[in-house]
Amino acid sequence: DVGKMAPPLVMAVLLFPGFELLDVAAPGEVLGAAPDLIRLVYCCVETARELEGLSSVAVPSSCLELCGGSRGPELCCTHRIVTGGKIAPLAADEGVLTPGAIFVPGGKGVRTWQHDPALLEWLRDARNPETELVFTVCTGSWLLAASGALDGIRATSNKAALKAGHPQQCRPQVDWVLQARWVESLVERKSEETETSPGAGGSGVRTSGGGAKPKVVFVTSSGVSAGGDAALAILARLGGVDRARTVARQLEWHWHEDKDNDPFSHQ
Repeated sequence: DVGKMAPPLVMAVLLFPGFELLDVAAPGEVLGAAPDLIRLVYCCVETARELEGLSSVAVPSSCLELCGGSRGPELCCTHRIVTGGKIAPLAADEGVLTPGAIFVPGGKGVRTWQHDPALLEWLRDARNPETELVFTVCTGSWLLAASGALDGIRATSNKAALKAGHPQQCRPQVDWVLQARWVESLVERKSEETETSPGAGGSGVRTSGGGAKPKVVFVTSSGVSAGGDAALAILARLGGVDRARTVARQLEWHWHEDKDNDPFSHQ
């Protein structure tokens, strides 16, 4: 309806043991500052059997453990991933929904979870006709690529990992960009993907009619703090660049607005 505000985009934030703290914290702060545009839902990746009887789950983070740092604080999840690229509240079978966006951070845990069949299947299924946005930070693109969801798509990742060739070895089918603050790729859907969409329903997908999205945006950022810059770019896409600049100013964040200019690319 004319004048009716679209519901906020529901973004499933995947938390696995060993996620990099700033990968989640910086975008979480940026995107969490605009609840009218985006709703962040923190989801654990363990199976329903492992979560049986639990009402909350605390997932440990990492603070540059791969560079001599330490284990970080735990973040609590309110939801879990379920079959078919969907999410559901912990310890409840009702309230299952299809997120309109997914967010995959990086971190030490990527090296373990890139081999988890259930998570990789969920990541493949999460790229469904209702998905509007896929966002990764640092080596989160490596994890997403392991599922095959990035095949044929331009994407970047952590520069040290790219220099060592780890994402490329994991999935050479991805068009890896070696130097960028973040990369945005607008991908056309195959006709059969949009024709079979069941509709947005309660997913929170921003749509003016019907659930199928003709295109999906992939936003992949390079190492750690670049996720904050990419999150501001997402905010600009959803609410306009002035809104993003206002949030950056409120956070006292120096936003690198040029996605192709990475000040750390030669270090």
